[in-house]
Amino acid sequence: MARQDLSRGWTVLWVTAATLLGGAFRFYGLAWGAPYFHFHMDEHLVFQDAYLLARDPHEAAMSAKFFMYSPGPSYLLNLVVRIYEAVAHPLNLTVPRDEVTYMVLGRAISATLGTATIPLTYLVARRVSGRLAGVLAAFLLACAVIHLRDSHFFALDVSMTFCTVITWLCLERTVERGTFGATTASGIGLGLGLLCKYSAAFLAPLIGLAELLSPNGPRAVLPARPWIRAGVRAAAAVALGVALFLVLNPLVVMYFDKFRSDIKDWVIDPLSGTSKPFWIGQFADVNGVTYWFTNLLWWGLGPALEIWALAGIVWLLARRDRLAFLAAAFPIAYWLSAGRTATVAPFIRYTVPLVPPLAVAAAALSADLLRHPRWKLPATIATAIVVGTTALYAVAYMNVFRQPDSRLLASRWLLQNVPPNAKILVEPSQNTPPMGSYLTAVDFNASYVMFYPQTEKHDYYWLYPLDTYRSLYNRGVDDAFRRNYIQSRLALVDWIVMDETYLETYRHLPESEHGVVKQYYRDLFAGRLGFQLVQTFKTYPSLFGHAINDDDAEWSFRLFDHPGVYIFRRQ
Repeated sequence: MARQDLSRGWTVLWVTAATLLGGAFRFYGLAWGAPYFHFHMDEHLVFQDAYLLARDPHEAAMSAKFFMYSPGPSYLLNLVVRIYEAVAHPLNLTVPRDEVTYMVLGRAISATLGTATIPLTYLVARRVSGRLAGVLAAFLLACAVIHLRDSHFFALDVSMTFCTVITWLCLERTVERGTFGATTASGIGLGLGLLCKYSAAFLAPLIGLAELLSPNGPRAVLPARPWIRAGVRAAAAVALGVALFLVLNPLVVMYFDKFRSDIKDWVIDPLSGTSKPFWIGQFADVNGVTYWFTNLLWWGLGPALEIWALAGIVWLLARRDRLAFLAAAFPIAYWLSAGRTATVAPFIRYTVPLVPPLAVAAAALSADLLRHPRWKLPATIATAIVVGTTALYAVAYMNVFRQPDSRLLASRWLLQNVPPNAKILVEPSQNTPPMGSYLTAVDFNASYVMFYPQTEKHDYYWLYPLDTYRSLYNRGVDDAFRRNYIQSRLALVDWIVMDETYLETYRHLPESEHGVVKQYYRDLFAGRLGFQLVQTFKTYPSLFGHAINDDDAEWSFRLFDHPGVYIFRRQ
């Protein structure tokens, strides 16, 4: 079919505009929340891994949870830090100004790779459905909320997504030409993806699919030779990717037992349901399969883009051409491999790698329908709604980064309204508002979460933890112990400072096992425990003064950048 498409000149302008818009969304407010590394628990661990790798790889490998994360982003950060220190000055991570610099350098890597993914997605979509589809895909990715949000943090998902889109480009070349160079490049892309995050393994079956769809692939059941050739080439590309991963990450081989232990304890067991750590408690009452569509994509992309993108996948399958089939298979392969393993713990950040392929699917559907006179008007209306609402949602979400961090607002309020040496009950959470030296002289290497067995701490205030993480979650204690423990901790204090972390998690846990703690929260907010709620700090995405209440979104959607904070005072 002859395509009526955008001219090359207009295409360059539109893709440049989309990239600049996406970059503005991603780079705005990178220092937001700095230098408090601990607010985003995963980001803090990745920063810590990078710091340890630069200092002593053995110490890094033997640290807790080290192999839970791939080291690619940490390698990049250490390289960037070396360049910065060569032209500026050595960073001292006990000095707040340098800590802010360190955080921004790490986050800038995510923002840069997130922005660079936009023109790459254009290139992918252009091959699938022409320049118009490429431009639409670029704008949709530029404004996709979950992608721009995670580009603000030094975590793994955005970096891995960048590598997967590069690999996708190589796979398209394989489908089009079937060259050895394209196959080799796809293997390299797989290796780099694994170096950023292990879940990039979903690329392996796509490499095999691309070889089957290539000009050299089989066109019938017999003869067997094309099938064998495709299998050998795909296996060689996957082997190359694994070898590259091991060469660039030799600690896996050097400390294989520790690697295997970390993967089992922190990845396989929790995501398979073998273990039930507290941090997946929020998913106790959700259907992990349908939750992807009713919550994760709904809030991560917005309803219009989700619906149009899913329709786009069906459309691509119905087109029955090889590049369209590969484009449809890309999100399906990710969801079946990486996504389905996370049905036990479907955190919203797991949707980040889905954003480029869903943007491509939505853009291809729009571009193809716009070329048909019969469908041009409804396609124009639908495309305008999808692009417009996605862009408005992005603008609304940026309110989170325009406003001061709710945890820091709470810290300032406490300084102004709560006298020194006051007795405050806190929960062992990374989102507890900084107090004392944590607020005034934060140390990158210090731990500020009051985990068991720590029972008190004097640092400007007297802080007493309510151990909702272990003592109350522990299935080995009875309800009488839980009630007595809560009452004994409440008797010590005149103030309670808490965030949504445990409140939200216990809300989803079964009443039969955790009824005492659930009732504690109900009684606390109802004023039945002798404490009154005196201040709440909460930020929402907002557009033209109208807040978008995202309290029903998956808990970590707001946990890292706009959690609620509550302050109670004894009546």
